[in-house]
Amino acid sequence: MASELVRLDRLGVLVPGTHPFAAQDGVPVIALAGERLLLGEEDRAPEFNQFVVELCRSKGFVPAVYEGTVESTRAAADLVLQGRCLLCLPSSAAASSRPGTVWKPLVEPETWYPWSLLWRAGDRSPYVEAVIEAARHLARRLGWLETGGALADRLG
Repeated sequence: MASELVRLDRLGVLVPGTHPFAAQDGVPVIALAGERLLLGEEDRAPEFNQFVVELCRSKGFVPAVYEGTVESTRAAADLVLQGRCLLCLPSSAAASSRPGTVWKPLVEPETWYPWSLLWRAGDRSPYVEAVIEAARHLARRLGWLETGGALADRLG
């Protein structure tokens, strides 16, 4: 397999609008220690689940995992709205949240989820090349590989 990083996406947490985190500018990762987190189905999102678990472990705790899974971010937002759990997700997925929920960025540490293209090493067909070049172009144009101050400067 070959890969190329094409996007760094701010990681945050989806909470009900009534949760204490909803009033904060950002949520320290350590604050998740007392919360139940919904993870994705292991066969559909193993890398993301591992990223979230390792982030928590880096702050000295193993996350309490909500028992059960859902088929979509929208269904996950329903569980969040009901107060059953919280959901870590990248900012690009926050648009699918429900009214009554709030996405807040994780801080301490500020965390960025890496999105990469994967393809068969050695497959340099014109189609693969076109996809790679299009992703590179979008990443440059939209600032997908910029974080922190560089991104804030671009957005004005």
